[in-house]
Amino acid sequence: MKIEVCVASLEDAKKAEQLCADRIELCAELGVGGITPSMGLVEQLLEEIEIPIHVLVRPRSGNFNYSTKYFEVIMNDIVHLKKLNVDGIVVGITNENDDLAVPQLKEMRALAGGTPLTFHRAFDLVNNPLVALETLIDIGYSAVLSGGQCEKARDGFDLLKQMNSIAGNTIDILPGGGINGSNCQAFKNEQFRWIHLSAKKETPLINKGDKNLSFLKQVQYELDQGRLEAVVRKCK
Repeated sequence: MKIEVCVASLEDAKKAEQLCADRIELCAELGVGGITPSMGLVEQLLEEIEIPIHVLVRPRSGNFNYSTKYFEVIMNDIVHLKKLNVDGIVVGITNENDDLAVPQLKEMRALAGGTPLTFHRAFDLVNNPLVALETLIDIGYSAVLSGGQCEKARDGFDLLKQMNSIAGNTIDILPGGGINGSNCQAFKNEQFRWIHLSAKKETPLINKGDKNLSFLKQVQYELDQGRLEAVVRKCK
């Protein structure tokens, strides 16, 4: 089984590569579930990381029902990422009813051309997930990242197994959310081809000055090497 690791820095990408991750998902701000990283950071990873890199395109935190202007931002980011020749792009968009925003999903698929598209954990909000999976297959998406409509993938195990059965060889189902060395074997036993994890831990807050400013108190994360090593031992 292959392992995708979500990171938000060049340093963590290098660590994940050294620990035998098969692919990087690059984002910014892990604490809010990830948003689009800077193009400068994307370029850094492309220069220094050899394993494939998929890049998250999410213009803001919160829900996945985007205004017309935000959708323009998404489309512009896809254009830039294609020019950089990234290995894949990770997107997700719903309408106000928490159904797949099919017209926009088709536009993104057409714009991406030959670049693989993954539909991210916005999938865990959609109605009728098995029908939604069939729709993504029909549109031509390459993968779905999901916790089985639960916070932790182990709690959504039954739905994920159904999704994997439907997917066959047409689309990859990436279980994600709380994956660790204690539960990853269950996904390997069910013949999932991939798992996804951030393996993150909080970094100590260091403020050497005496300024009591809120933006200095925001939680930051880094890769927990021990957690990733445990998953690699069990599932590679």
